[in-house]
Amino acid sequence: MQEKAIKKRNSAIELWRFVIAIAIVGFHIGFIIANTCKGANGYYLETSNWFFGSSEVLWIFTITAGYFMVSHLKKRNANPEYKEKSASSKAWEYTWSRIKSLIPVLIIGYILGVIICTSFYYPDYNFQQVCTMVINSFWEFLGFHAAGLRSLGNEFFNLNGPLWFISAIIIVGYFLYWGLCKNEDFMSGIVAPFIFIFLGGWWCFTDTRASQTAWSTFGAQTASTNGTGGSATASTAIFGMNNGLIFVLMGMLAGIMLYYFIQKVKDHKFSSFGTVCLTLLNIVAGGLLLWYTIYPATWFNLERWTVALLCIVVIGLTLLNKDKITSLLNGKYVNGILSYLGSISLHIYMLHYPVAIFILRILGPNTAATTYSFWSVYIPALLFTIVLSALLKEVIELIKDKQKEKAEKSEIEVLN
Repeated sequence: MQEKAIKKRNSAIELWRFVIAIAIVGFHIGFIIANTCKGANGYYLETSNWFFGSSEVLWIFTITAGYFMVSHLKKRNANPEYKEKSASSKAWEYTWSRIKSLIPVLIIGYILGVIICTSFYYPDYNFQQVCTMVINSFWEFLGFHAAGLRSLGNEFFNLNGPLWFISAIIIVGYFLYWGLCKNEDFMSGIVAPFIFIFLGGWWCFTDTRASQTAWSTFGAQTASTNGTGGSATASTAIFGMNNGLIFVLMGMLAGIMLYYFIQKVKDHKFSSFGTVCLTLLNIVAGGLLLWYTIYPATWFNLERWTVALLCIVVIGLTLLNKDKITSLLNGKYVNGILSYLGSISLHIYMLHYPVAIFILRILGPNTAATTYSFWSVYIPALLFTIVLSALLKEVIELIKDKQKEKAEKSEIEVLN
């Protein structure tokens, strides 16, 4: 049964998820070095190649999350008993299933964050201060970081800050799933496109970034901030929303609309010329995304909203699976490998930040006398994170198999 599931997995999607995950590792490594390793003459960092654009291409994860959320609902609604449940019951069940699947990695991610970052990032913290930091960040342990429910001192931002993204997907996913369960036609035909177009236009016009420390005030703001970026403080917003939530909301709405569009065109028989056009479009859009991921402010100088459109195009073509590139990536020779890499991509994202700090501290201070390049940090941190993610995945699978075996034995004993 497990082998069949692997064969059906869209490995082209998994490749993109893996590529963006390893690019995010580079983004945060560059970010950490640029903000912590300075000397009298400024930053000691090779700043040209730290995948800065990956923070926007991260949208690929949100689009796929929205798409597969609708697919999940469609499959579950095929069960008459499930279909009769209330919208809130379905939404809570869906949210809990997402949380339950992520709990082991979340726990490891937070534990590593607390141990490594307080020992290496804040080496002068004593035991009492570490305990205070953890207790004041309890909402973050519950997954509400992206909603702004975290320590006012922002201490926990440096323990495993990237987990805001997981928090945002869980929070936004609950409300969107509830809306689809309550009235799928209204949600997919009116709410999703309306919010996407009008909120998206505002997002584009204000050049808003995906950031858990920025707060969008939707026009209602204090004189001390423009509400579109930077570090949010207690005086930032009169009324508003965390930019990380907006970023994830927009991407998941795009994924929802993409699902219905693909269902309309997936049975269309494309001519040879049409297939070639789709292939060329995939190559161009994918190439531009990869270029932006590494060199976001050079040559093409793509704006964020253009990048968002490219993400939709690439993921749409990949899910449609009609072009030659996608067919090749879904071939039998690479399917298993790419599917496995995709299966650990979220683990890589959730574990890489404390690992990167650990590697940086092993290498020692980055000074003018002992300057090291981005790549000398990125490569060992990436390899360590991949190995840790793979090991954790195997442990989780082993535990699941043991639990399943135990449940089957219990069922047999009851029948006997």
